[in-house]
Amino acid sequence: GTTTPISFVHDVLFPYVLTNLDAFLARVGSDSVLDAIVDSIRQQAAKDAGDSSLPPGLPAVLPSDTPDRAALAASVAANIRWQMAFDRKIAPLKDLQGYMWRTAYQSGEVKATVYPDVVDALRRWRDLGVPVYVYSSGSVPAQKLLFGYSDHGDLLEYFQGYFDTTTGSKLEAESYRRIAAATGANPADVLFLSDNVKEIDAAAAAGLSVAIVWRTGNAQLEPAATGAVGSQQQARGGSGATVPVVYSFDELFARTADFSVASSAAAAK
Repeated sequence: GTTTPISFVHDVLFPYVLTNLDAFLARVGSDSVLDAIVDSIRQQAAKDAGDSSLPPGLPAVLPSDTPDRAALAASVAANIRWQMAFDRKIAPLKDLQGYMWRTAYQSGEVKATVYPDVVDALRRWRDLGVPVYVYSSGSVPAQKLLFGYSDHGDLLEYFQGYFDTTTGSKLEAESYRRIAAATGANPADVLFLSDNVKEIDAAAAAGLSVAIVWRTGNAQLEPAATGAVGSQQQARGGSGATVPVVYSFDELFARTADFSVASSAAAAK
């Protein structure tokens, strides 16, 4: 919803996992990388058993020493489908998805869609010497696959680093403080872009400059002033603060003053 259409994730990437999950998990016991991921899924399932806030029907994952390998794989598949049904964003699930997508990208079966204005902005930032980082709920390997196998070619040269949920939840301000510290940047000098207003609120609370990116297919925004989506330049964040809206990365080079001012107001909320 920010650099890539939401439809690419929901209509291409997620269905690929669900369609190929059973066949992929048949490799359990013969693929050390997959076995490590499954072990983390098993540990997560054990934790989930005591969490009443999760949706009902949690499938248990069988122990690693289960003699029936097909039954073991089936238990993992059931757990993964249960998690994907409510679009969970945790590391074990994202690690498995990313590992499966690697096969799809490398075979040419899947090619990521990246908005053209994003590619233009990446080139301009590189020419200006501005470092660019990715922070996504998708795993770092999955991020590199998406930008490495895009419909505009390999875009990895434009990024200086990657962050995922191992840094922390995207809904917590502390995660953004950690990222600013890791990059060596003053939080106020970092512009965070997202289509998710809750992420915007968390980043603003950490002192980052922010802007909401709205694309066709994204969730509707609450206007801060009169104006329909497609023309409004501000929207209400989840905290009620006024946050700038951009419809193309091209705007980022013409409205730089909007972001720092709006972010100061958001953080003050």
